[in-house]
Amino acid sequence: MTAEQPERPVRITPLPPEQWTPALRALLAGSAKDGPGRVNLFGTLAHHPGLAHAWLSLARVLTHEGTLTSRQRELVVLRTAHRRGGSFVFDRHRAVAADAGLDPREVAATALPLARHPWSAQDVALLEASDALAAGQPLPQPLWDRLAGGLRPDQLIELLILAGQCATMCATLGALHTPPDGGRTPSG
Repeated sequence: MTAEQPERPVRITPLPPEQWTPALRALLAGSAKDGPGRVNLFGTLAHHPGLAHAWLSLARVLTHEGTLTSRQRELVVLRTAHRRGGSFVFDRHRAVAADAGLDPREVAATALPLARHPWSAQDVALLEASDALAAGQPLPQPLWDRLAGGLRPDQLIELLILAGQCATMCATLGALHTPPDGGRTPSG
């Protein structure tokens, strides 16, 4: 998954920060520790301020107040983004994953068949769950049992919501052709 996709016309041009609501600007400023790469995401969502605030508030809970480890969270995000064709999300989370302790080989391996990397049993369970959830498939009981053997109930719920939120973000940004920051933002 790379940003080397052919340019597509942006369908809804991200609004510049000066056109965002004060609450949305504060949400972006408050998440500065998440690093760069969020301006076009926020600017796209700024067209619907109430929804943007709710959606980004959920994302903040999942990324800053969640019960999964940072490593677990980033494995789920990267694998889900890969499976959903979400290059914006995948590319944005490369640096986040590095900060969460994933080395470059692991980040790259989230986009490969699972057998091509020596994942731990718990990592394999998270990645298999991400595959199933990204495809809209139910989690088979043996997989659920493996997940439940290493995660608490609150973490299991968070895993499901995280994968769903990531898949929705990938679908939304992909359908709108939202460019990464620094990318072209032609009128849509």
